[in-house]
Amino acid sequence: MLNGAKKKKDKRELVYKPYLKGDWKEDSVFRQALKIVGYYAIFVFVFVVIGGMIPSGSTFVTWLLNLVLVAFCCALLYLNGAREGESQVALGEIAYTRQENGKTVDPQEKARCFHPLKGWFTMLCGVAVVIALAVAHALLARKQVYALQSLPEWVTDQGGDVMKPLAYYQQGGSFGAADIFRVIGRLLIFPFAQIARLYGTDALLTVDRLSPLLVCIPALGYPLGYLTGPRSRAMVHGDIKTSRKNYQRRQRKALKARRQRTEKKNELI
Repeated sequence: MLNGAKKKKDKRELVYKPYLKGDWKEDSVFRQALKIVGYYAIFVFVFVVIGGMIPSGSTFVTWLLNLVLVAFCCALLYLNGAREGESQVALGEIAYTRQENGKTVDPQEKARCFHPLKGWFTMLCGVAVVIALAVAHALLARKQVYALQSLPEWVTDQGGDVMKPLAYYQQGGSFGAADIFRVIGRLLIFPFAQIARLYGTDALLTVDRLSPLLVCIPALGYPLGYLTGPRSRAMVHGDIKTSRKNYQRRQRKALKARRQRTEKKNELI
């Protein structure tokens, strides 16, 4: 009973205030989309630096560490979206107050206010190029086979009857567009590719085919974080209200204590 009362007491109060709703396709969306592209560049760098150190001997460790990498990327974009959402809600509250006071609200300023769809549109703009690269990789992906670059001398000495069936294995590979897109695509979905390698080339090909979907997973953190903007702002107002209540409570206690001391002093006199 006491624990339940304590949890209820410790729960943060939420105070929602009205705000003006902005435009989901305004200009600042594209600046935020460029930030998402920058985050993906950081993710690729992290994948190359940290991913190469992940041991492949243990299936459990490979799964765990690569999923931690994906969660880290999602968390970064989630925090970025949450911060932007809260900031735009605050801007919407200011615009609403000005409008209620009869002042003119600049249309561009109003457009920059919070809108529930803005986070999703920002994400789509940010991953558009990444998805295009992943789609090209998925369409050109083929099951990888490893060729023998040289054969033992005793095999080559056997003559044409033996060499004809083995001629395929001595064909030199060329580095073409499919290889370029494969390198880029694998870097973008590095954690998933690392996990797929545990299960062979068929699993890796499946991951390549699904790369346009898998590459969007980190970016999902941004709109999910952005949607928490109103609640985060309500928590700020709630904390301010709680602090004001606590201050007033302390003031009343101090005033009551002074009155009691004054009354006690008067009784002694």
